[in-house]
Amino acid sequence: MENGFPGEVLKAVFPLMDGKDLVFCMLVCRQWREIAKDDYFWKCICSRKWPSICKEPPSDTNFQKLYLTFSKPRKTMHLPVPKLTFEDLVFYIDMWHEGSLVFSQAVSGCILRAGLQNTPGGIPDILVAHLNTTDCTLMMEVKPKLTVPMGPVITVSVLAHRKDTHKMTCIINTSTFDYIDGNAARALAYEYLRFSPRYPFISDIRAWMSLLFLYKGAHSIEVFGIELDFCDAARSESEILWLLDMLDWK
Repeated sequence: MENGFPGEVLKAVFPLMDGKDLVFCMLVCRQWREIAKDDYFWKCICSRKWPSICKEPPSDTNFQKLYLTFSKPRKTMHLPVPKLTFEDLVFYIDMWHEGSLVFSQAVSGCILRAGLQNTPGGIPDILVAHLNTTDCTLMMEVKPKLTVPMGPVITVSVLAHRKDTHKMTCIINTSTFDYIDGNAARALAYEYLRFSPRYPFISDIRAWMSLLFLYKGAHSIEVFGIELDFCDAARSESEILWLLDMLDWK
């Protein structure tokens, strides 16, 4: 006998314990650990946690393994390193004001990832906080600054090309900047992303394009930057690259 308990007593008590207590009992000493390995005790625990499993258990069921596998706290999952990189990407951004082209650039993913290098003075505190976020941001400066009247329709289209596969995808297809957040000095347009048929259960994730601006007089704005983000689902660099990799590239 070890630790003052005969094996018969332990065998009578162990079936009454919950799984957590039985796990701790296995740490007491070698005798307790050897007795607690008996799968009958774990079957008793599993029958209380999942009663139906004992009605027709799989022939190879190990109840200790079953309990330990599905009773662990869920761990935070870390994404593996994405196959796609910003060096592989080129974004084609075009904007129209009342049908006239006002902005058209092919921008490398690295430039967008580098973000704004200089921000003008006088921007609202809300926009300052947004620009200083720890999230991965895809931004670029508009040079020269773009001055447009308030009110008329501005539309945007964004295509992307990946150099590793020589394929393209449409991220935004002629969407309108129809929401103006005056407090944050941002105009926003969005489009629902088109995913590869290999991911049939993913939907309702948007790409957002923002114009970052300063008011210039009472009737016009001066756009000094643009931002592309996928805040519905992706905020870190790895998340954004995985999301882009899952799009319908053709």
